[in-house]
Amino acid sequence: MKNERQKANCKRQIKEGNIFDRLRLEAKQVQEKPFSLILACCLLQFAFCLGFPSLSAEASHAAKRKLERIGEEKLRPGESVILTQDEINSYLRYDYASEMPAGVTDPNLRLEPDRVTGTATVDFLEWQVQKGASPGFLLSWLLRGKRRVEVVGRWTSADGYGLADIESVTIGSVPVSGGAVKFLIDNLVRPRYPGAVVGERVALGYHLKQVRIERGRAVVVGM
Repeated sequence: MKNERQKANCKRQIKEGNIFDRLRLEAKQVQEKPFSLILACCLLQFAFCLGFPSLSAEASHAAKRKLERIGEEKLRPGESVILTQDEINSYLRYDYASEMPAGVTDPNLRLEPDRVTGTATVDFLEWQVQKGASPGFLLSWLLRGKRRVEVVGRWTSADGYGLADIESVTIGSVPVSGGAVKFLIDNLVRPRYPGAVVGERVALGYHLKQVRIERGRAVVVGM
């Protein structure tokens, strides 16, 4: 409760401009210290005001209960269930950890309106490309060893259907597009997740009317 009051006070001070005077005063008082230290102090204060991502076993269990209720088709018509970004990422870290494919670690999702950005560290030596597939020179090089992967996808949903599209894929620091993305989906994703469909409207199932992506949360609506 105390932390919540402190965060609210910080946000009020930002709105009124008082916090900037305070930061300038604090910076003046430590002029003899390195600029990097002053900058770090300022960034920490702003981060505290805006709130840190909070991953916990409790948030994971909350997400699991909500997902189980959705999976058991217990949502009433028009009823909404909200999964926060922290709950989803906590679920990936804790309750879903044992289900994570071999070679995939540190998953993280960032939710924005109609858009999901997913990042993870992928060890491609463990997550092997399907036998017989030929990825070409660049992908062969990219798919060696451990890489940080980022996927940005667009999601829209209405009337019991959803549509996913891939906007960008980055492996390490190298953007991947076109046929290379199709190759990755066909040979790395679909063999493990046959239901992963991109660019086609698909039924949501579970008597769901909509799964709406908003900033920092997903809203699941019953049919």
